Amino acid sequence: MRKIQIVLLLIVSQIMFSQVKNTDELYKTAKKLDSLIFDIGFNACDLSHYDSIVSDDLEFYHDKGGITSGKAAFIASIKNNICGGPNKVRREMVPGSMKVYPLYNNNVLYAFIQEGEHDFAEFYKGKWNKGSRAKFTILWILEDKNWKIKRVLSYDHHL
Repeated sequence: MRKIQIVLLLIVSQIMFSQVKNTDELYKTAKKLDSLIFDIGFNACDLSHYDSIVSDDLEFYHDKGGITSGKAAFIASIKNNICGGPNKVRREMVPGSMKVYPLYNNNVLYAFIQEGEHDFAEFYKGKWNKGSRAKFTILWILEDKNWKIKRVLSYDHHL
């Protein structure tokens, strides 16, 4: 009887705390936010919306570039290094790699974790050249009823 209870507990906990399906509304929200940060911000260099989706106390940990602390430093880093450099950089999500995990407090959604892999390319000498692939983990949190990027891990960069 005890073994059955343990097995049932494991099954229920797996269902309750597993990633959401890609048809779930939270997954769609994560894709939209990812697009705002990367497709529109990083790739197109339109940073006008960053103020509303980046937390004031953002922490960004990068295995090659170190730590970036705070919204202002993060926006300046994208503006100066990605958008203002001599060679343009593009980021693309690896298809099928994104996973989203909801976080609850007393059955109320307060945050989610987005993880996946992305590829980078650099434009120089008139063409896009393959760069690195890396893994990422992002903590999105509800602040004043709006999703904000709060913590970021970008790691395992390799060719």
